[in-house]
Amino acid sequence: MKNLIIILGSILIGFGCQIKSKEKPNLEGDLYYTWLKLGSLYGLPERHYQNYIKLRDSLGIEELIKRDSIGKFHIELLEKNDLIQSPFVYIKTDSDSTFIVYMTPEEYEPITKYSYQDLIDSKQKIRLKLITERLNDKLQICKKVISIEKVDGETLQRQKKFKIEEYR
Repeated sequence: MKNLIIILGSILIGFGCQIKSKEKPNLEGDLYYTWLKLGSLYGLPERHYQNYIKLRDSLGIEELIKRDSIGKFHIELLEKNDLIQSPFVYIKTDSDSTFIVYMTPEEYEPITKYSYQDLIDSKQKIRLKLITERLNDKLQICKKVISIEKVDGETLQRQKKFKIEEYR
């Protein structure tokens, strides 16, 4: 009897350790392609970043606010969170909300293998489930990728008359 209790206890402990609580995504949606990608300097040569720093420092904060207060606050938010050179994607949720989600290069890499034209031709889309941290009403930081799946459906885009940028 004592051995039976020990064996059953060991089995229950073993199952308990194996069953992890699944992390639930707080952002789920489809990869959204756009003809113009604005959001960071990721993938651009280092000289572009250096030129940006020189321009920012030479103009001063007051001049930046006068010229473009909304853009200035966006850039300031990116700098504060060390995202100015981070990759990003556009996500459209089932409720038609769109978000810009910043990722690490490692999280972003699997997305680059999907071609916009291939997805259109095969009538498929990329479905993302992510755990994110909200920066503002449109910007989020990816904390963990739960899944990236290719599923049947229409790949979303903004403008049809312009060339769509790939995530590469």
